Amino acid sequence: MQFDNSRLDIASSNLRKGRYDAAFEIFFELAVNDFDQEAQFALTKMCFDGHLDAEQINKLFTWVNSNSSLGNGYAHFNVGLMHERGMGEIKQNYKTAIEYYEKAIKEEVHDAYCNLGNIYALGLGEEQGIPRDIFKGIRYLAEGAQEGSRQAAYTLGCLYGKGDHIPQDLKKACYYLVLATLQKHDQAHRVLIMFQHANKGNYDHEFDAAEAQYGKIQNMRKLYRCL
Repeated sequence: MQFDNSRLDIASSNLRKGRYDAAFEIFFELAVNDFDQEAQFALTKMCFDGHLDAEQINKLFTWVNSNSSLGNGYAHFNVGLMHERGMGEIKQNYKTAIEYYEKAIKEEVHDAYCNLGNIYALGLGEEQGIPRDIFKGIRYLAEGAQEGSRQAAYTLGCLYGKGDHIPQDLKKACYYLVLATLQKHDQAHRVLIMFQHANKGNYDHEFDAAEAQYGKIQNMRKLYRCL
């Protein structure tokens, strides 16, 4: 995780060294006072990776929930994540998580596609009355991957490769693993290497298609930075 802002660099250095409290305080200050999206993303990742204690989770939840009406995509994503995981004093509630992930998608937080896709494809919310819908889940994951979510691409590549939850499709598995690898998803790269050893065949078309889509994603990111 590399940042241009010196304060973000300091926070990132603390995070790498396991100084989570110090990292949280800097990221949180930048997120609250400057509405810095990179700091918000870092807080999301810390939350997702389990680096926040209950008090910090509740502090973050209070802030992101109060700002969710401002069209803040990462705020929506964070609230969704907290409800999905049941973090701190927040009870697990998949229905509420879905509502916030849908809001995050509208604000172009593409990783929200991945979380939504998992909920539907894997049936994570079945015990709370949300029926499993494999095809809906795949649609969310595929759209997220095409929009630039490397986590969605990695997840879909693994699902197609294993064939446990959705019908196995090795060509699609290869395509999505390559797409995630091109976006520097380290685990996707390792899985892709194992995939190539285990599944002999010609996957040139899938590599070419993934490279073409990666080019489109990069072009869109450049366009957004210019706007």
